[in-house]
Amino acid sequence: MKTMHLLILPLALGVAAQAQAQPGADAQLPPSLRNRPAAPAPAAGAALRAQALAKLEAQFRAADADGNGRLTREEAKGFGYVERHFDAIDTRQRGTVSFAELRAHLERAQAARPSP
Repeated sequence: MKTMHLLILPLALGVAAQAQAQPGADAQLPPSLRNRPAAPAPAAGAALRAQALAKLEAQFRAADADGNGRLTREEAKGFGYVERHFDAIDTRQRGTVSFAELRAHLERAQAARPSP
């Protein structure tokens, strides 16, 4: 009986030590999925608007073939919203729109929308 206790004690201590070495590890999951860092929370509010604005500016710059910071009607082709609303964005009727004019147009359009 004494021998049995001596055999069980090291086994129990080994299991306890292993459990402490990997807190929260699930033995049923493969090692690559254990203790993964939590995914960052999706952007919301001002951070989401900033991401959307940065993406829109990147698309604007990509459409600006000559790199002058303005889109002609020809450059706006294929840039959906700008192509469809070119005349409303180009308030000075110069035949080109800047990113600042696009932003101002979007702000005017948002202000004109009724609040939910």
